[in-house]
Amino acid sequence: MKKINLGIVLTLTLIAVGCTNTIEGQVRIQVIRGQITRVIRPADGWVNTMNTVGDEYFDITLRTFTFPVVVNASTKDNAAVQVQISATLTPPQDDEGIIAWVRKFGLEEDERWTRMTQILAGQMNTETKNAVANYEAYGVLANQEAIQKRLIETLAPILKQQLWLTLDSVQIIGRPDFADDRIESAASAVVANQKAKEAAEADLARARVEAEKMMVESKTFANPAMLELEKLKMRLQIEQARAEGIKGHQGPLTIVNGGDTQLQLKGAQ
Repeated sequence: MKKINLGIVLTLTLIAVGCTNTIEGQVRIQVIRGQITRVIRPADGWVNTMNTVGDEYFDITLRTFTFPVVVNASTKDNAAVQVQISATLTPPQDDEGIIAWVRKFGLEEDERWTRMTQILAGQMNTETKNAVANYEAYGVLANQEAIQKRLIETLAPILKQQLWLTLDSVQIIGRPDFADDRIESAASAVVANQKAKEAAEADLARARVEAEKMMVESKTFANPAMLELEKLKMRLQIEQARAEGIKGHQGPLTIVNGGDTQLQLKGAQ
């Protein structure tokens, strides 16, 4: 029969009873006689609590989380629409923010989550309604990215100030759902027509540029002297490119364009 080392057992027992620690992604709040006294982090390792009387400990999760909300809103032209948005948020990470956060919303996880998300849902609902109300029905479909950007701009300072939460992103989930399917069909048609119009305008602009370019070229090449000058310019560009590789050449390079027309290009000295 193996002998048990009572000293080791006693030491392990004392460590288990008189020490505390926490894991990555959370902190442990030490409360002594109703007062928050310390924020224990994973980097602190095992913390000695043997000489502490009347202490309690609460685990606080600091991981980033997502929170979805379904919002019943109205467009600028009074079309009822349902929009689902999802916010990605991060709780406070510094000791001061964590303590303020739990003091306002509670040390217990369930209590804190319930109280916090009630305010969070209300703010997300209000700001989404305000954002949607800036657009007519077709605009809601065509400007979802702009709506998301506005929500980030308006929600971020509110959530930071009131909830100590950092807003990382906001996304519209799926497609806005209009109460009247006819409105959604009409809005979709408007958006499709607008996209087609923008594409046609872009094609027209490109066609105009090409037409103007061809007109300039035709006028240039209609004049024999201008045509010869263009040819000469092209030959000069070719010789300039060649000259880049003639680093040790001495004396000038001469281009003879028939007759008496000549251009000279000096090589590297």
